[in-house]
Amino acid sequence: QSAQTMKAAVAYLEPYMEKSETGDNSKGTFIIATVKGDVHDIGKNLVDIILSNNGYRVINLGIKQPVENIINAYQEHNADCIAMSGLLVKSTAFMKENLEAFNEAGITVPVILGGAALTPKFVYDDCQNTYKGQVIYGKDAFSDLNFMDKLMPAKAAGQWDDSQGFLGEYAEAKKTRVKVETVISESSEETEEIVIDTQRSEAVDVNIDRPIPPFWGTKILQPQHIDLEEVFWYLDLQALIVGQWQFRKPREQSREEYDAFLAEKVYPVLSEWKAKILAENLLHPTVIYGYFPCQAEDNSLFIYDPENHQKQVARFDFPRQKSGRRLCIADFFAPKETGQIDVFPMQAVTVGEIATEYAQKLFAANDYTNYLYFHGMAVQTAEALAEWTHAKIRRELGFGNEEPDNVRDILAQRHRGSRYSFGYPACPNIQDQYKQVELLQTDRINMYMDESEQLYPEQSTTAFITYHPVSKYFNL
Repeated sequence: QSAQTMKAAVAYLEPYMEKSETGDNSKGTFIIATVKGDVHDIGKNLVDIILSNNGYRVINLGIKQPVENIINAYQEHNADCIAMSGLLVKSTAFMKENLEAFNEAGITVPVILGGAALTPKFVYDDCQNTYKGQVIYGKDAFSDLNFMDKLMPAKAAGQWDDSQGFLGEYAEAKKTRVKVETVISESSEETEEIVIDTQRSEAVDVNIDRPIPPFWGTKILQPQHIDLEEVFWYLDLQALIVGQWQFRKPREQSREEYDAFLAEKVYPVLSEWKAKILAENLLHPTVIYGYFPCQAEDNSLFIYDPENHQKQVARFDFPRQKSGRRLCIADFFAPKETGQIDVFPMQAVTVGEIATEYAQKLFAANDYTNYLYFHGMAVQTAEALAEWTHAKIRRELGFGNEEPDNVRDILAQRHRGSRYSFGYPACPNIQDQYKQVELLQTDRINMYMDESEQLYPEQSTTAFITYHPVSKYFNL
């Protein structure tokens, strides 16, 4: 809200302000882009808002930017700093590749790297060793601002060197490098054979009733088939209000005061946005879900054709815990040796391209407050839609009588089974998601995965469902 007010004030005052001879009164030029294959722009846009409202000229290139575009923008605008953003793990690899391309292009200006998949260790070790200039970890938008506020005076005083960083009195501002100890093992001619544990976990009972699905194959649920108010019931308000909207309880505030603040200021905003989304059709909830025949063998799950239960169409290999209960997702399904065909439910949900389009429209109009509110609503409504679909699958499999009557218990997994997504701890192979979208034929709802392992539209998720009572989330 402060940034939005400041933007309006500056726009009003600009006609009356003296112009420099160059026509550029900015404190410095800052290029920012989300790397190729990545559609996430909320973090990048927040950096744009903070820096532009603090006097910097920000060249915001947008999402999915190939390195050639970033290099061209740097050369055109003679930028003081380049920032690259990315949420995906794959994006970190592209960042390193981009740094190598900067070297080849003779670029040495400081580069800020930001995004959820990054760690200081990765930035200050892997990335710094790749780049001839200085690499900075952008923890958040304000850390970017703090760096620029130190960089520009240092450059003016001749106390910045692209290869060494801050010099002289500014040297204390230099980022602390993360020390990484490298352990070099003694070479050995002997090679140890890797043995994969495939013995079924004793904690998972085989002798349970296996449900019969209401149909084999997939169904598509279009927006007209989905009651969005029902979906809103599944909203994770903690994730929305604290995570997306950043209304965190200050330490000095009591729980009673914080709850009163939420009731007076935040919940009315939530009610307004629910009503606005419904009235103006700002989200298009769409689902593909269905049931596939399957059987387990060792740590693998074999998926069969819904119309021919003898024809294998896919195979998923899952890792097993090395200790404790030694769980493996394959254990939750009927083993081949029983001769029984089990059911493997899958789902893919999205709130549509309109979510990205409307958010971009708000950002372009400098309506930052509503941009943040709407983006958070779109992200969490997609998650709520996934919960809604999972609950529908539980009911269709016959477990409706075990359903909690409140969303808090549902989010705490106090229901039958679990919803797993590829890339998470118990099923870490994100490549398996390519098989999943192919099996579900998500192209029918304009959902796809690109070569960067990014799911489109942005606010979309895929998952598979387990119904075994033991199948709760676990780490390896």
